[in-house]
Amino acid sequence: MRTGYTALVLFSLTFAQVTFDKIEHDFGEIVEGPPAIHTFTFRNTGDKPVKLTSVKASCGCTTPSWTQEEIAPGGSGTVQAAYDTKGRPGNFIKTITVQHSASETPIVLTIKGVVKASTQPQDKYSEIDGSLAWAKRRESFGMVKSTESPTLTFEVKNIGQSPVEFIEVLESKPMFKFTFSPKILAPGQEGKLAITLDGKAARSAGWKHQSGFYEVLKIRTSDPVSAEKQLVVNGSYEIVYSAEELAKAPKAVFPVTEFDGGEVLEGQTVEYRFVIRNEGKSDLTIESVKASCGCTAVEPTEKVLKPGQSTEIVARFDSRGRLGQQHKTITVETNDPVNGRAILHLKANVVAAAGFGIGGSAPVNTATSGY
Repeated sequence: MRTGYTALVLFSLTFAQVTFDKIEHDFGEIVEGPPAIHTFTFRNTGDKPVKLTSVKASCGCTTPSWTQEEIAPGGSGTVQAAYDTKGRPGNFIKTITVQHSASETPIVLTIKGVVKASTQPQDKYSEIDGSLAWAKRRESFGMVKSTESPTLTFEVKNIGQSPVEFIEVLESKPMFKFTFSPKILAPGQEGKLAITLDGKAARSAGWKHQSGFYEVLKIRTSDPVSAEKQLVVNGSYEIVYSAEELAKAPKAVFPVTEFDGGEVLEGQTVEYRFVIRNEGKSDLTIESVKASCGCTAVEPTEKVLKPGQSTEIVARFDSRGRLGQQHKTITVETNDPVNGRAILHLKANVVAAAGFGIGGSAPVNTATSGY
């Protein structure tokens, strides 16, 4: 079986990139109490849209928030880091790991400073929203496994003149359970809102293995000032597979994960066929295939592979207007529980097509495999 073929290959060094104005911020000396908040700004300096896919803090005392929408070339976005200083006097250094759709290499942002112990009594209910004041409205679950059901507790106080009732959760999701204690807060009364994340329910809802989550949870209240309240929870999620599941699972195998087309002429179209084979015990589903650049077209010939079955993922690249060393990646995601993500690499050196002209033909490179 012919498992590799090159009708032409090419890739560009100018792919979508995330460039931060700076990756470290020093707060210097700050007073214990209010959160230390800094906003990092980044730009898309590449030639295709880019999206932040995961933003994780090094600990639960730091809460990140970030631009959720896709950023067009030349556009900008932000990553905000909020460090909880309450009860944490002394030096601190915290990191935020940012992953994005343009590269598999993460970007690490750093915040640091020195928290000076406050000599004044602090009101812990510092985040005011209408008639309610919260000790905090953002919190991290950290790492959550599919076998776990951790709980976060948010403290709240009614600072208004009328009772406030927690009526319902808006846009409720099956993995989150809310407990209000009490459900109606009298003026001046303090209460707690517990949010439990059911790891098993998250798996049933389709949460992916080793993925990040950022959820804005909305609650309707009877607050006459502002009825809708929002809390933010984030973290990372990991599925725990049983030995029986792994024994019966699909297994994605790529005999070749990198192809170098060598020197090619500008204007040519390069094609390479990557083989994927299911060496597991159940159906392998190709969930997504994404190229690092819009000028590379990728098509799996089959989406579901039976045990022992193989198919080809065809990568094509048009070299017009691109010169020099080129490197493109293709990310393939499957339902393989162990190696659910594979990165395929296409490389070439594009040279001026003297004597051939734009769109001219060129020698065909053929890659073979005895797989």
